Amino acid sequence: MYYVPLWMLAACLPVSALAIYLGLRDTEISRPLLYVLTVVLSPVLLLGTAFAAVVASTALSAAFEEPVDAPEAPAPRQQPSREQTTPPDRPEPTVPEPTEPTASPEASPSASPSASASASPSASPSADR
Repeated sequence: MYYVPLWMLAACLPVSALAIYLGLRDTEISRPLLYVLTVVLSPVLLLGTAFAAVVASTALSAAFEEPVDAPEAPAPRQQPSREQTTPPDRPEPTVPEPTEPTASPEASPSASPSASASASPSASPSADR
């Protein structure tokens, strides 16, 4: 993106102020108000002119730009072979075989004095029938 240098804006600001002053000079505005309006409106005129120049430049460049020939059909991409995409052979990580947990004397229901008879399926009354 191209930015306008500040020195160019500073050089164009007095030209903008002169244009505002000459435009308002023949109106029935008092001299002090004429000077205040010149100072206030000159940057507004300058920014409006710069914006109009950017819009006009963009519109003209889009209108006069030569169309770029688009390719008829994009060439199909070749898929890389499977040999190239697979990583080198690595040994698979070994997973330890699950072992049955060892029961400690504290974990068994018979060791706990609060274990009830209904906790064990063989002690249920429906199993006796």
